[in-house]
Amino acid sequence: MNIEEIIARSGHLPASEIAEEVNETLELNNILVITAPPGAGKSTLLPLTIWSGNKHFLSKDEKEKKTKHQNQGKILMLEPRRLAARQIAERMASIIGEPVGKTVGYRVRFDNKISKDTRIEVLTEGILTRMLVSDPTLEGVSTIIFDEFHERSINSDLALALTLQAQGIIRPDLRIVIMSATIDASGICQALHAPLIESKGRMYPVEIIYEDTTGYKNSYGYEDCAVATAAIIAKAHHAHKGDILAFLPGQGEIQRCLEILGDSLAPTTVYPLYGNLSPEMQRKAIAPSKEGERKVVLATPIAETSLTIEGVRIVIDSGLYKKLVFDTNTGLSHLETTRISMDMATQRMGRAGRVAEGFCYRLWPKTSEHLMAERRTPEIEEADLSSMILDIASFGESKVEALPWLTMPPKANVLAAKELLYSLGAIETKEKENKGGFSEKADAEMVITSLGRKMELLPCHPRIARMILSAKGKGLKALACDIAALLEEKDPMAESGECDITLRLSILRSNRRKNTLGRWARIAQIAKEYNRMVWNKTDGTNHSEHQGMISGKKVFAEEDNSPVDGEEAGMLLAYAYPERIAKAMDNIGGFKLANGNKVSIDHNDPMSARPWIAIASLYAGNGRG
Repeated sequence: MNIEEIIARSGHLPASEIAEEVNETLELNNILVITAPPGAGKSTLLPLTIWSGNKHFLSKDEKEKKTKHQNQGKILMLEPRRLAARQIAERMASIIGEPVGKTVGYRVRFDNKISKDTRIEVLTEGILTRMLVSDPTLEGVSTIIFDEFHERSINSDLALALTLQAQGIIRPDLRIVIMSATIDASGICQALHAPLIESKGRMYPVEIIYEDTTGYKNSYGYEDCAVATAAIIAKAHHAHKGDILAFLPGQGEIQRCLEILGDSLAPTTVYPLYGNLSPEMQRKAIAPSKEGERKVVLATPIAETSLTIEGVRIVIDSGLYKKLVFDTNTGLSHLETTRISMDMATQRMGRAGRVAEGFCYRLWPKTSEHLMAERRTPEIEEADLSSMILDIASFGESKVEALPWLTMPPKANVLAAKELLYSLGAIETKEKENKGGFSEKADAEMVITSLGRKMELLPCHPRIARMILSAKGKGLKALACDIAALLEEKDPMAESGECDITLRLSILRSNRRKNTLGRWARIAQIAKEYNRMVWNKTDGTNHSEHQGMISGKKVFAEEDNSPVDGEEAGMLLAYAYPERIAKAMDNIGGFKLANGNKVSIDHNDPMSARPWIAIASLYAGNGRG
């Protein structure tokens, strides 16, 4: 299928105007930056036209001159979110009239649809990192596309750094394309010595309406963005025609807004949209409304960029989002609700002007915009870097600063990650005589251990990997999988004040046994995925089925709903959090951690009387142990 056919089948999206220029530029440059506004079609059209250009627009002589890599291999496109990866792959496949998994496929955590015929793979960023670690040459790949790069997730920054390193040392023919809707293009172009191509897109005027929401409070008297958003949705629904897209910071706020709205907008349907929803529910939220019908979609920032919801003419922007913040003093990460940046506000507003003139309600006063950051902070400056450092060590790089970063990771966070990995047994210093690890010599070169290589194969946080690898026998493995799922997902009992993880495990297993999961359904699903991933090699060593790289007899860990042994749960947590093994200082909830810090548990909690505990999460007085 040639470029003209692809463009026609896609509906002549605005990005079609730059398709030929993109292909011509890639013939002369191995790095390219592309910017296009939301809805221009860059994510669904340009990978297809690049693939078509590879296949059709070379003469016979040119094809013979190409290396075995160049313009012959696959195109990999990285997406920050699983939902977007699936939807984009499905849309591209439909454009060329094929089922997803043939020419176009996707690979995300715990799910993939690819085949031997797949030429375009849409991936989440962590999967490319694992590909680079296992094969830095990226044999069979001609082009890597980094989509929605403006989000600057830690995984995209790492994947780009490793790709640039591979390109600079062993794959000079590898082509890198960086795409975004809003980005500091000039800075990136200058840093990478790359040309820039801009797609203007088609954007209808959007009227911005500022709303004072200080009076909207919940039943406890606190300002509540779910209450405010529900009120403005009702107002906008009455004042304007068309579908409504409302941005809220997280799943909890979306659920509260759903409850507040109830059926008050009937016959308009209200849909939630967030990452933990089932694919079926996600598709319902994204699907176009039928003729004569309206819908409201309550979404997290997942709907800011790659996902296109047809028919939206009204955007309600709460001005908030949740980001993962790492505290080097405690070694903990937590989700924090914070104010969005102006580039995010612009991105959200653009969703209202795709099909016709639209309206954007901003739930903040215009006078406060000068206090908002111009663009979001790269995640690498604030996040827990332990998974990233382990990937770098597995890649074979001994010094983090040696990689070609767009944003250099902070030294303090790098050191904290190295010390954690050292305590988990995943890395060591090259200087064998250095017994104090990285706390003794912060700039010591690192090398991955054999245990670290096994940990890196598991697609989870190094703490979780260490715990799973330490679990011997089916019962402990099943328990480790349940603990991993609880730690990875939002705590269903966060508001209860109960600290004991054994109680959570018991409730999970009881509900699973009775098949009445309710709010525990997502945790049960993640535990099931971990169970599928974990298996025993014939020598008893755990590895990851996800990679399919190690042969041996596979024995899947089985779901276990038997009573939970608190000592076993504590032992597994201690493997994951060695620095948070805690000894009681008194009998009223005071504990001293292995790292020297002091913590406390409410004296009414049964855990407060234990002589020893292991703590997995501790933030603002609320933890699990």
